[in-house]
Amino acid sequence: MFYQTHFYPLLNLNGRVDEVVLTLLGRTNQRIPILLNAVSQPQEGHLLTLCAYLPLGQRHNFETELIQARKAAEQARSAVQESEARYRALAAELEERVAERTKELSVANTNLHYLNADLKRSNENLQQFAYIASHDLQEPLRKIQSFGDILKNQYATQIGDGVDLLERMQSAASRMSILIKDLLAFSRISTQQEVSMSVPLTQVINTVLTDLELVIQETNALVEIDPLPMVQGDPSQLRQLFQNLLSNALKFRRRASDGTLENPQIRVNVYQIPASDMPPLVKPTRAASAYHRIDISDNGIGFDEKYVDRIFQVFQRLHGKNEFAGTGIGLAICAKVATNHGGAITATSQPGQGATFRVYLPV
Repeated sequence: MFYQTHFYPLLNLNGRVDEVVLTLLGRTNQRIPILLNAVSQPQEGHLLTLCAYLPLGQRHNFETELIQARKAAEQARSAVQESEARYRALAAELEERVAERTKELSVANTNLHYLNADLKRSNENLQQFAYIASHDLQEPLRKIQSFGDILKNQYATQIGDGVDLLERMQSAASRMSILIKDLLAFSRISTQQEVSMSVPLTQVINTVLTDLELVIQETNALVEIDPLPMVQGDPSQLRQLFQNLLSNALKFRRRASDGTLENPQIRVNVYQIPASDMPPLVKPTRAASAYHRIDISDNGIGFDEKYVDRIFQVFQRLHGKNEFAGTGIGLAICAKVATNHGGAITATSQPGQGATFRVYLPV
């Protein structure tokens, strides 16, 4: 009845029918609401009607899914908009930070320029002092020693007991001359431009041993040395480093139980250690993946390790001048050479048990 009175006239009139609601009866007489869509097409002289039925429940599911999809799309768009807003805010903040950092760097560079200028002036002053120390100060001391020799040789009988005072004067002048020379060496190491070349440490130490040959023979010292590596640095400074360390090992001799001086026993060992295994208190001045550790060990008098930082400072001595000669500058020079080469130096010791000085140099 519906088809004859409603559906067919609409189909015949428009050639199609869209979303007509019908109710069908199922096999169990349940009512099934549907949407009917139809289209009429001529085919081989006949009118062909194509119908499509869609249960309303299924459409509801489709509509629900569509609504959810639209909602998800809206949420995604909102998220994108929020992200863009955050990005713009972060970009503005970053730009502001970059501007602040650029300003700070500009100020730092200006300060660094002034500091470098001050450092240059200080180095020039030190170089001027070195010139004065090597000429103007040494010359009067040489005259004191020369005149003292003349007085002692030509007027000893007339001076009498004054010869002892004269010898003390010459001894003081000699100590002052040595002190000036050591200060000059320290100032030169502190101010001279770094020379970087491949340096064979074996050759450096062999040269030092040649210089110390007489002392080694007089003390009947035993010196054992591992094969040493090549390093980048200044051969002159490295020679001073090992000259001071080996000289100290020969000088600070331990007395045996009978009071006689023991023969020095010196050992130079070399190890290569990764940066991750460096002792926490050792701070090289140049970063490297690995370091050469060169140990100079002796059987001398040793020292209390609580003074380990003090011994590397200028004019710091643990013993009186009457016990051991020296100015207290040698180990300060060693520390300066080590830092100039991107490394570090430290020591371990116990009183009466010898000492080990450890030099760290970048590989």
